[in-house]
Amino acid sequence: MSTPATASVAPDVEIVRRILAHIDAGTTDEGDPWREPVANYLDPARFSAELAMLRSFPSVYLPAAAIPNPGDHVERTSFGVPLFAVRGHDGRARVFRNSCRHRGLTLVEGPGCAHALVCRYHGWTYRLDGELSHVPHAEAFPGLDVSGRGLVEVGSREVDGLIVIGPLTPRPDDRHAESAMAALSDGGAWRDKLLPAERLVYVDATPRPMNWKVLVEQFLEGYHIRSTHKNTFYPIQYDDLNVIEAFGPNTRITFPYQNIERLRDRSEATWTTDRRVTYVYHLFPNVMVATFPDQVLVVVIDPVEIDHTTVTIYALTTTAVAEALSRAPEGTTGGLSLLAAGGSEDNEMSEGVQRGLHAGANDFVEFGTHESAIGRFHATLDQRLEWCR
Repeated sequence: MSTPATASVAPDVEIVRRILAHIDAGTTDEGDPWREPVANYLDPARFSAELAMLRSFPSVYLPAAAIPNPGDHVERTSFGVPLFAVRGHDGRARVFRNSCRHRGLTLVEGPGCAHALVCRYHGWTYRLDGELSHVPHAEAFPGLDVSGRGLVEVGSREVDGLIVIGPLTPRPDDRHAESAMAALSDGGAWRDKLLPAERLVYVDATPRPMNWKVLVEQFLEGYHIRSTHKNTFYPIQYDDLNVIEAFGPNTRITFPYQNIERLRDRSEATWTTDRRVTYVYHLFPNVMVATFPDQVLVVVIDPVEIDHTTVTIYALTTTAVAEALSRAPEGTTGGLSLLAAGGSEDNEMSEGVQRGLHAGANDFVEFGTHESAIGRFHATLDQRLEWCR
């Protein structure tokens, strides 16, 4: 499903203008500084409040390309709640709580494709729309209302390449949750970047020993490019040069490549950011959509415990690139290796931050005016926590 386009982020030409102006002036986009108390990363009570709040608001569950065909299904635990998504015979994507209605066994394990969903414990069988269709030895369950024992669905919408779920613990007449769903239900900001990448080529889920907010923060600034990515991203990008745009509670951060300067002598009518920038769309609270040449990554950051997080990366590409990759996989090895190396460097820094938070050296974490997207993330998080009190 697509939604009407809105002018929520700048077009390519305006982004190029802003980047070239920053290059010439030696500047970057600036915003308000922020100080985040160290206790907010270490306090179990704060983490519990965050988890309860996250369950009270909508969020992106996964890219629609993960279940392209009827019968395709995939599971993931979101904010501590086991869920799975399945595409029905009617073409509609649905999200269910991952639990059989008999004894509660998780119904889906990993990705797969099936005409029906069968519990491997006792054989209770569900149609793809969640309805209970078969109970072995049904006479053993007197009074069982089959029509009322289907899978428990979580409200969801398929929006411009993403499947967005509603609150897992909804609150009555919550206008804040409704507003948050509206902010994730208009893909005008990311539609033209994500929709062409309709083929899922890779999925990886990795536990990380750090607070979920530390992982979010590593995506939201370019102040670290030179020092952290000296031999990976820095030779092709710029240190501390970003364009920051807000749309609703979400943010787009533009990381330019040095080859963007080749556009200086070309007509603006021909300007495009394709293969000249990485866009990172932070879809609040915990999902990043990051564009790279020949692929798009959808990164889901799932809090597990106060100092443990699962990071699931869905790598997507166009049909043409996927077919080329299948014919000559070595053709993209260099780019994939660069991304893997850069990601490893980011994770190393984040793990070090998590350890350092326990050192007792700081009362707060300092974010400067060049890291304003991080401050905005924390401000929005605080606002939602306040709404849930």
